[in-house]
Amino acid sequence: MKLFAEYFTTTYRHLAKTLLSVILFSVAISANAQENEEADNLLKALHQAQIQSYFTINAFYNFSANDGDKALLGDVNEAINEVNTVLNTLESFNSVEYIKPDITAAAEKWQSYKTTLNTIINDILDQGYADLRLMSDLALQNQEFTDQLSTSYAKVESESGFKPEAIAEQSRQSAIMMAAMMTKYSARTTSNVSQIFQGSATEKTIDVLANDLDKKLNTLLSNSSGEQKKTINSVLTKWDFIKGSYINYNEKNVNYVVNLYSKRIIDSLEATSGL
Repeated sequence: MKLFAEYFTTTYRHLAKTLLSVILFSVAISANAQENEEADNLLKALHQAQIQSYFTINAFYNFSANDGDKALLGDVNEAINEVNTVLNTLESFNSVEYIKPDITAAAEKWQSYKTTLNTIINDILDQGYADLRLMSDLALQNQEFTDQLSTSYAKVESESGFKPEAIAEQSRQSAIMMAAMMTKYSARTTSNVSQIFQGSATEKTIDVLANDLDKKLNTLLSNSSGEQKKTINSVLTKWDFIKGSYINYNEKNVNYVVNLYSKRIIDSLEATSGL
C-alpha cells in the first residue's frame, strides 16, 4: 500500500510538472505570437506612413503647378489625412517602450512638415506663388520625416526579432523607391527651380534610381510564385511603360502618365506585401 502511495505521488508530481511545462510553453508561444503580431502591425504602419508622406509632397508639387485645380488640392488633403490616421495608429503602440521615443520624434517631424506645407498652400491660394525658401524647407522636412520612419522600421525589426517574409520586405522596399522616384519626377517637371531643393548632391539621380528599381523588380519576380508572381508580372508590364520616362527624365514632361502608372505600381506592390 505504501509503495502504491509513493508511486501515485511520484506519478502525480510528474504529471503536474509535465502539465505545468505544457502550460508555460503554450503561454510562451502565445506571448511570442502576440509580440510578432504587434511588430508586424508596427512595421505596416511605419511603411504606410512613408508611402503617404511621399504622396503628400508629390500631390503638392502637382498642385503648385496647377494652383486652381481643386481636385489636386483634394489629393494633398487626402494624403495628409492618411498620414494623420497612420500616426494615430502608431501612437496606440506607445506602450511598446523601445519604439515610444521614435513615435514621438516622428509625430514632431510630421507636425513641422505639415505646418510648412499648409503655409505654402495658403500662400499659393492667396498670392499665386510660394516662398522658395519654404519650398526648400518642405522638401527637407519631408525627407527628415521619412528618414525617421525608415530608422524606426529598422529598429522594430532589430528589437523585436521579427521580420516580414522576404517577398513582403522586397515589395515594400520597391514601393518606397517608386514613391520617392515619382516625387522627384514631379518636382522636376512642375517647377523650373525644383532641382535646387531635391536633396543633397550625393543623392542618386532619377535615372540611376530607375535602373536600381528595374533590378529590384526583376529580382522580386524571380523570387515570387503563384498569385504573387502574377502581380509582379503585372507590375513589370506597367513599369516597362514608364521606365524610359524615368531614365530620360530631362527629355520631355509626361508627369500625368508617370504619376498614374507609378501609383498603380505602388498599389500592386502593397498588395504583394500583404498590406
